[in-house]
Amino acid sequence: MTKPINSMTGFGVGAAEAAGLAVRVELKCVNNRGLKISVRSRPSLGTSEKNLRDMITEHLVRGSIDVYVNFERLGEGVACPIRVDAAREAVASLRRLAAELDLDDTLSARDLALIPGVFEHTAEEPATAEEWRTVELALIEALRQVGDMRRHEGAKLAEILLGLAEPLDHFLAKANELAPCALDRSREKLRLRLEEICPAGFTAADHQALEREMCLIAEKADVREELDRLSSHLVQYRNAIAKGGEIGKKLEFLAQEFLREINTTASKTNDTEIVQEAVKAKLAVEKIKEQCANLV
Repeated sequence: MTKPINSMTGFGVGAAEAAGLAVRVELKCVNNRGLKISVRSRPSLGTSEKNLRDMITEHLVRGSIDVYVNFERLGEGVACPIRVDAAREAVASLRRLAAELDLDDTLSARDLALIPGVFEHTAEEPATAEEWRTVELALIEALRQVGDMRRHEGAKLAEILLGLAEPLDHFLAKANELAPCALDRSREKLRLRLEEICPAGFTAADHQALEREMCLIAEKADVREELDRLSSHLVQYRNAIAKGGEIGKKLEFLAQEFLREINTTASKTNDTEIVQEAVKAKLAVEKIKEQCANLV
């Protein structure tokens, strides 16, 4: 059964209102080697942050996830009781200092608000189980939107990755066609070089030496194994995309193997046409690696 291919890029927003609580959850996802979750919220989310992280982990297995949770208790006022004794002492101290320095002692409520210790800031109550369920509803919607976006972009990336395999097919076909001829060209180059060195002609011993040298060159230039492995890797590459699922790391590994076989083949054959096709294939592999880095 084919599974969807997911990109690591996604965005989603969910909102919910219940139990006297209005919640908005925003998720932003980009690529990352593993799973990294960063949560920003009011302190009163408290221990419910673990529940939030667990829910995200169940749905998203890879990527850098920024989570923004904003919630407001409906009808909630800002509780900042005034410490009356502290306020009186602060005003008296300021007026004594103003008289001593011959300064204007006019004070306003705004001035009082700037003095540390005058207002008593109370800590927020942690989210209750009922309030967490409202956060959960908003998070579920945000995750749904992220999932839809990641699947849509993953499908587009799969099409691109299949298209990028074509230059590798061309390289494989060209190498299979030209590699056997490369040995004959090497033999001819060596023969012409020896004729320059020995214009009087070859002896029987020279011919034997030439054949021994060509046997060594043939052994070193044999790229059948490399081409067979490259062909096998291309089959695995296409099968992985067809099967779907979490294939990002597997395709990255295969891309590295593509480069290995292409480089070895081009180096062994030392053929101009094969090298030209190798350059095109390697450019395609670099693009494959870039795209794979965005896949789950």
